[in-house]
Amino acid sequence: MEKVENTDIVVKDISFINNIRSIAVIGASKKRDYYFLRNHQYMFKGNLYAVHPSAEEIDNFPKDKIYSSILDIPEAIDFAFIAIPAKKVLGVMDECVEKGVKLVTVFTSEFSDAGTAKGVELEKELLRRAQNKVRILGPNGLGLFYPKLGVAWRPGFPPVAGNVGFIAQSGGICNIAIYSSLNLGINFSKVFSFGNGADLDFVDLLSFLINDPETEIIMCYLEGIKKGRIDTLKTILKNNTKPIIVLKGGQSEIGAVAAKTHTASISGDNKIWTNFFRQYNLIEVDSLEQLLHTARLIDCYGSFKLQNLAVVSISGGYGVVLADLIEKSGLQVPPFSQNIQNEISKKFFMAGTSPNNPLDFAAQFFAITIVKEVIDLILSDKIIDGLVIDLPGFYLTLPPRIKDTKAFFKVVLESLTLGHKHNKPLILITQHHTRPKTINDFLTNVIDNKITIFGDPQEFLPLLPRISNFNEKLNKNTS
Repeated sequence: MEKVENTDIVVKDISFINNIRSIAVIGASKKRDYYFLRNHQYMFKGNLYAVHPSAEEIDNFPKDKIYSSILDIPEAIDFAFIAIPAKKVLGVMDECVEKGVKLVTVFTSEFSDAGTAKGVELEKELLRRAQNKVRILGPNGLGLFYPKLGVAWRPGFPPVAGNVGFIAQSGGICNIAIYSSLNLGINFSKVFSFGNGADLDFVDLLSFLINDPETEIIMCYLEGIKKGRIDTLKTILKNNTKPIIVLKGGQSEIGAVAAKTHTASISGDNKIWTNFFRQYNLIEVDSLEQLLHTARLIDCYGSFKLQNLAVVSISGGYGVVLADLIEKSGLQVPPFSQNIQNEISKKFFMAGTSPNNPLDFAAQFFAITIVKEVIDLILSDKIIDGLVIDLPGFYLTLPPRIKDTKAFFKVVLESLTLGHKHNKPLILITQHHTRPKTINDFLTNVIDNKITIFGDPQEFLPLLPRISNFNEKLNKNTS
C-alpha cells in the first residue's frame, strides 16, 4: 500500500499493472468453448496459461500452456482471471497467494451482490484469504482492459492504446463504452470493471489513474462508495488536474434500488453527490453517451474556456436553429469583429448566402478553397472561442462539376483541422439521417484527425459549459 499525502488513510498500490507479463485464466470452460481464455488469447502480448482440472488439450492453444493448477505453472504469474463457481473461489485464492499472483479478477458473482448474509460473509472470507497480498478486481466484475499489453476480456476490443482511462462498477457499461469507442475515435489507456469492489474500489482505481502517466482523461461510472472512503477520495482529488468525468448511477429511487441489487452499492443522496462533484471540480454528466462525448471533446481540443461560438451552415434555416440552441445552452453567437467581418464578406460572391454569424455558405460550399479561407479567418477572430459547422452528408456526394474529388476532400479535411491550428474547438455536425454510406471513409479520416463529429447538436451543446466551467475552475486553482 501507499500513503496518500498528508493523511494516514491509504490507497492500494497497483502500479505493477503497467508491467503485466503473464496471465492465467482459471476456469477455462469447455462448455463455453473456453470463452475467457480465447478472449485473452487474441491480443495478449505476454505468456498466457489455461488452468483446468482435467483438460489436456484445447483446440488452437499450446498444449504446454495448459495446467491443472496455477501452482504447477513454472513461471511467475502476474494476473489471474477467475471464472469458477463461487464455492470454489476461496480455494483458488489460497493457491494464488501461494503462487505470488499480484492481481486477480474474480468474475464470479453471488458474493455481496447476492444481497444475502451468506454472500456477504463469503466476500469477507475472500478478502481474508487474499491476506492483503493479492489485489482483487471484483467479485462480480470483468476486471482489466489494457490495450497496450493486450489484456482484454472480450473479443473485438480495439488494440490501439490511448490516453483515456475508465473506471466502472458495471462490466456491461464498460463493454458498451469500449465497443462505442471504435466509432468515436476514443482510445483507452486502461479500463477497470471492479464490480462489488471488495478489495480494489473506486477510490483505489481513481488514485491509480490520477497518477498513471499513460492516462490524461478519466471517465467514471459510479454507483456508490464504501463508508469511510470519502475522506480518502477528497484527499486524492485535492491537487488533481486531470479532467475527471463522472456518470452517477442510482440517482432516482428505482435506480438506487437497482444499484444495491447490482453491486451492493449504497448510492446516497444525489444532491450531496452533485455538490461534491462541483466542489472538487469533477464534470458530472447524465448519460453514458455524454460521458463518452465529453471525453472525446477534451481529447480533441483539451479543456477549453468557451463562451462565444461561430456557426457555419450549409442551410440558413439550420444556422438559425443552431444559433437558438446555442443561446439556450448559455453560450453566445456574437457578431464577428469588424475587421474579420470585412475580410469574410470579401469572400462571398453568390446570392442566397450570408457572411454574418451564423454564416450561411449554401452552394458556395463547393468553392472549397474559399471555405477554408473563411474558416481560418473565423477562428483567427479573438472574439470567437470555437466553431460549429453544419455539414449535411448529402453535400459530400459531390456534383459533376467537381472533377477532382480527391483534391476536394483533401481541402475539406484541411479546413476541419484548422481548429487545432488556432487551438479552438471545431465541432462538426453531419446529421445521421443524411449520411450516405459513400462518405464513411472520409468521416473515418475526420475522426482520425481528432475532429469531433456529432449527428445532433444536443449531443454536445449541454457539455460545452461543463467543460468550460471545469477549465475555469482549474485555472483558478492552479494560478
